[in-house]
Amino acid sequence: MEKTFHLPWQVPFGDFSLKLDPLSRVFLATVIILIVSAGIYGIGYLRRYAGKKPLGFHLFFYLVLSAAFALIMTAHNIILFLAAWEAMSISTYFLIVFHDEKPSVREAGFLYLIATHCGTFCLLLMFFLMASTAGSMDFSAIARTSFSPALAGAIFFLALLGFGVKSGFLPFHIWLPQAHPAAPAHISALLSGIAIKTGIYGICRVVWMIGVFPEWCGYALLSIGVVSGIMGVLYALGQHEIKRLLSYHSIENIGIIALGLGVGLLGRSHRMPFLSSVGFAGAIVHVFNHALFKGLLFLGAGSVIQKTHTGEMDRMGGLAKTMPVVSTLFLVGALAICGLPLFNGFISEFIIYLGLFQGLLRLPLIGAVSCAVGILSLVLMGALALVCFTKVYGTVFLGEPRRPIESTDREDTSFWAVVPLLVLAGLCVWVGLAPGTMVSLAFLGGEYLAHVEHSAIMIEKVMVPLSMVIGSSFIFLAVVSGLVFLRRVLLRGRSMPVSQTWSCGFSQVTPRFQYTSSSFARPVVDLVKSLLFLRRHGGRPSGFFPGKAHVHSAVHDASEEILFRPLFVWLTNFSKRIDDSRIRHTQMYLMYIFLFLIFLLVWKLK
Repeated sequence: MEKTFHLPWQVPFGDFSLKLDPLSRVFLATVIILIVSAGIYGIGYLRRYAGKKPLGFHLFFYLVLSAAFALIMTAHNIILFLAAWEAMSISTYFLIVFHDEKPSVREAGFLYLIATHCGTFCLLLMFFLMASTAGSMDFSAIARTSFSPALAGAIFFLALLGFGVKSGFLPFHIWLPQAHPAAPAHISALLSGIAIKTGIYGICRVVWMIGVFPEWCGYALLSIGVVSGIMGVLYALGQHEIKRLLSYHSIENIGIIALGLGVGLLGRSHRMPFLSSVGFAGAIVHVFNHALFKGLLFLGAGSVIQKTHTGEMDRMGGLAKTMPVVSTLFLVGALAICGLPLFNGFISEFIIYLGLFQGLLRLPLIGAVSCAVGILSLVLMGALALVCFTKVYGTVFLGEPRRPIESTDREDTSFWAVVPLLVLAGLCVWVGLAPGTMVSLAFLGGEYLAHVEHSAIMIEKVMVPLSMVIGSSFIFLAVVSGLVFLRRVLLRGRSMPVSQTWSCGFSQVTPRFQYTSSSFARPVVDLVKSLLFLRRHGGRPSGFFPGKAHVHSAVHDASEEILFRPLFVWLTNFSKRIDDSRIRHTQMYLMYIFLFLIFLLVWKLK
């Protein structure tokens, strides 16, 4: 079940101690699959920059990031974990700013660097509390230590802050929508598929080490899941840039994972082994599944951007005709992220649903109400995700091109571009049709977090209804496919009249008459426009002989508008005041240093 590895290490308080346990196995498998897939795609992506950019520099930090991910998932010592965490943060920054000639990219990288180090500061405080109480930096020693409810609550709060910044919990997500569009496609896939999951892994590891948490910790995770999930998908609906839209869906799916972790914590607080195991297992399966379909979607979006030379969806259209392979594989990812049966997203959401329903039936009143809210929010997330990806696929791949596309460009069908997408799409379908392996691995991790013995009966309670739903969905799909095939057979040889769709009196219908991403989502976005800080500029045509009109809409992030932008302005002004009041003579600084050294000498001799 568990394997350990030690090497002598001269770092003070450190120990090069690695441990492969049921929790780290699933996360490490996720890292390996996505690192290899994104790396293969990256080879093709970077070929066009040969001789223009230092590709060896990029490759070096890609390898450092890969090693850092593996160390984070297996480190069993605080110092080693923090060293790997910092290596991940720094290398990710250099990978994000690959296109550093653009000011927006540099700003996104700088914002990421600030956010991640603010989170690291909270982690330092958290680990200090854990190590000072346990008297050791070793994770196993910490896990054997008893913590008071107040101290456990403080550790959990710091973990939510430190790891929540990396995970993209609202409202600490502001770096995410900036970094994803700025980074190359294969790095965006890693950011969404793995980097934000290191935060989830950190929370899971803290949950494993601290045996007893106050009950409010489970409710806090449930609340974070509801808010992050719903707001993430609502913000995604209002986006026009494809990678920025996908980044907000990462926040939504992190919310879904938080729902599962919240159910698991509540089950552990109330000593309900099955509820706790199901909640944790659902979250772990969704970590793996989200990495697959979000990696697939980001790599597919990268191919689309290379083809069209833009990320704006309203400048695309009709790409299914020129990019049939990418459009088909992107559709697999879209169906998976919407949680539809026969695809992997459905598996993890089904298990989380099961945990929420168990909590609704078995927890006390407050827990039951919280689980009911979680169920409704998960239903709403699924419905809004379906609307959002109908918008994405329809705007980008269906209809007619909104501007000319270079049909001679075949880079989207090259080995480097297609094989990673095929692998990820195949895994999405495999987990969706035959989930037994992943569910079993996830339950091992869930039971490990719940501190209960492995039980095949628990897995059986999940797999029986899950198999029934998958079987029913497969039969339904087979019947529909059979009817379509029968219709084609019966109509074979008959002449069918073909005519154009009625064009409402217009003699020449152009691609400009097609739905845009904003017009498709407008009915939903308008319902919550005040919540989304929706702003429209311009107006629609009016009168019998209307002139030219221009309408532009944009959704502004409430966290940025209300919280962080005023905070940054205040810090900037405060820094300027300090700068204006500082002493500008080097001699004065030297005198202060000299006086401080004298103070230290007197204090030491005393």
